[in-house]
Amino acid sequence: MPKKINFQFLISYLGLIPYVLTFLDKYYFLIVEEEVLLNFVIYYSLIIIVFIGSINWNLKNNPPTHIVVYGFLPSLFSVIIIILSLLNINLIIIFILIILLLLTQLFFDYIILFANESNKQAFNYLRLPLTVLIIIFLFLISL
Repeated sequence: MPKKINFQFLISYLGLIPYVLTFLDKYYFLIVEEEVLLNFVIYYSLIIIVFIGSINWNLKNNPPTHIVVYGFLPSLFSVIIIILSLLNINLIIIFILIILLLLTQLFFDYIILFANESNKQAFNYLRLPLTVLIIIFLFLISL
């Protein structure tokens, strides 16, 4: 009997498609102007960062204050990056900031959310590999 597909994992990995398409267009197809591609990747990455932060909110229960603040911080940092982008700060600096934000978020997700969990499957098979892949794509696309 085939193993049941985890649609949350599948949909999460499908989120890499825009990075793959952007990478392919930048280096092979050359259809979209590079600045448009870079801005798209920046804003798409910020959506992912905010989404990851928001999944830490549990609206049904009364979560601890530090979890609420931790879930809000990616939104705050994303707004700062948007402002920097609108001020025409060098895109390489913005890409570096996004990569640092993703790494920091990954580190604190492990420390705050997963370190004491006995089942680290979501971290090991979803959070960690997806973040690493996104960072690789960000690096390659920013070159």
